[in-house]
Amino acid sequence: MSIQNILRRPFPSDRIEWRLAMCGSGTKGIWARCLAYIDNRAAMERLDDAFGPHWSHHEQFTTIGGAAVCTVTISVDGVEGYPARSVTGSAAVEANGDIDQFKSAASGAMKRAVVNLGVGRYLYDLPEAWAIIGDDGAYSGKTKDGQWFKWNPPQLPAWALPEGDAGNNVSPSSTLENHREESRPAAPAKELKIDQARFKANPAAAPAPAADGSDPWAVQIHFGKNKGKTLRELPENTLRWYANEWKPQPFKGKISQADTTLRAALDTILGNASQPDAKPATLPDEGDEVPF
Repeated sequence: MSIQNILRRPFPSDRIEWRLAMCGSGTKGIWARCLAYIDNRAAMERLDDAFGPHWSHHEQFTTIGGAAVCTVTISVDGVEGYPARSVTGSAAVEANGDIDQFKSAASGAMKRAVVNLGVGRYLYDLPEAWAIIGDDGAYSGKTKDGQWFKWNPPQLPAWALPEGDAGNNVSPSSTLENHREESRPAAPAKELKIDQARFKANPAAAPAPAADGSDPWAVQIHFGKNKGKTLRELPENTLRWYANEWKPQPFKGKISQADTTLRAALDTILGNASQPDAKPATLPDEGDEVPF
């Protein structure tokens, strides 16, 4: 097996961890969405499998306001079938009395670095995961209104498991499927439908610019896995999700200028869009976190 294949191969189901992304209660009971991730030890073990002793990492810490920030650099020596290279990842963790923020920042930065080598990247492609609520759940959760509940993760799809791995043997059917529509925000009055291929081939065919003459398509995503990409570079399904679902979130009581600019650009694009012939897209929660 090539080094690249070793890096990218799925992890055994017993090395996959799960956390709640959001939860709540409705007329049909408690519902919860969950995300799969790998821990820091699994990431390092994968590098050992691929490179043996021919890799190292360096941690650099700083503080910004009340947040601990860590940048991890992973260096790989030149080995047969894989050139020498370095990758970096950074994470910031706000102060919290329940955690060691520097340790958490180091762990997050390490995992953001290894994804640049392909480790765990397939977790981005997992379908929307709904927790299975039940008294025999291995995990516990709590809704905003104070209801505690137990839950199990869903079964991973076959393509996300190593050969011969049966997974967690949890039935993929879930009462949470009944709550899928309850947990989603109401659809906007106007959904986005853009012919990406047409305006990429001919920029003049794209919807009109903003009223002030600026090009909304040149605005960049400033967070999450699409950070650094302009709206023009996004696939239609992804662009449609941002335009219809993403809302700026205040930080310390204020909405950042970057959030304001992005939302204004999306609204301009949405205002120039035609009605779609398909359901709006759904994507995993964005934000600063990678899936694990």
